[in-house]
Amino acid sequence: MEDAEIGRGETEEEVSLDLCFNPRKLPTVLTAEELVDKAFRRAKKVSGRNKKERAINKLSTLSNVFKDYFGRIISSHPSYQNLPDFYRELIDVVVGIGNLRKSLGALAWADTKIQALISKGIREIKGGKNPDVVIRSTYGRISSVVNQIGKNLEFLNRAKNVMREIPTLSNDPVVVVAGYPNVGKSSLVSILSTVKPEVASYPFTTKKIFVGRGEINRRKVQIIDTPGLLDRPLHKRNKIERKAILCLKYLADCIIFVIDPTETCGYSMESQMSLFHELRKEFHSVIPVYSKTDLHDLRDKIGFSSVTGEGIEEIKGLIHECIRDKR
Repeated sequence: MEDAEIGRGETEEEVSLDLCFNPRKLPTVLTAEELVDKAFRRAKKVSGRNKKERAINKLSTLSNVFKDYFGRIISSHPSYQNLPDFYRELIDVVVGIGNLRKSLGALAWADTKIQALISKGIREIKGGKNPDVVIRSTYGRISSVVNQIGKNLEFLNRAKNVMREIPTLSNDPVVVVAGYPNVGKSSLVSILSTVKPEVASYPFTTKKIFVGRGEINRRKVQIIDTPGLLDRPLHKRNKIERKAILCLKYLADCIIFVIDPTETCGYSMESQMSLFHELRKEFHSVIPVYSKTDLHDLRDKIGFSSVTGEGIEEIKGLIHECIRDKR
């Protein structure tokens, strides 16, 4: 999901997330080595009137650096359980809310631990201990604490990269285009959309969502293509895949199910119709349409051709009727 494509022709208000946070603004998370290096370099620049004061100032600086850094990372994340259902479940699918909580908790633990080590070091220096000895000891213990959360820091950065690709959806009606791969879904999305589809790839689960925006009868709509999510029968899916599909329940005002009667997509009509009937049990407003009408003569359902343009206006009419009384 690329920023430039998502916002093309739209204002900030028109494509704003219905969230208490913007996942694209999550900060980059440093590795353990980078964080320690950043903090120690900052402390190295600190001065003082004497060795004792300089050592205390260094530890105070470290305290501020770690407190500010951990606070910024933790506060940039929302209360995930309070997000709208779609976003909460999608985030849970692609990165795992439990994993996020665990890693954010690890950062909070590290901050508490580091602040305690620094407070102890300052007390020891004020109590007359050799500042150089205290500094070396405290630095070593701080490094150890940060290294203990190294994997949590790395996870949060990977999660940030994944979550920033979550689509920015508006409150306009949503049309989901479903079906097996290569049946003509993407072609239909491109025809119905006035902008280039936005590609969203989730490395944690190899799932993708494509979002386009268009107008039908002067009403703005969002067109979503879901390759990799709806490409095989529901009963063959694992729990994560099923959960990802159920997320669409929170979005879809209308589902266009594309069927390829030519079977050049590599799937039989029997398999395609079986998936269609399964989806109809799970979702409301599932409309079957034929693709590639320039290559076959079946007309018992409305069909379209991305080559000749046949049937596009009829499909727009179906969508208009479907969403007319919604939202």
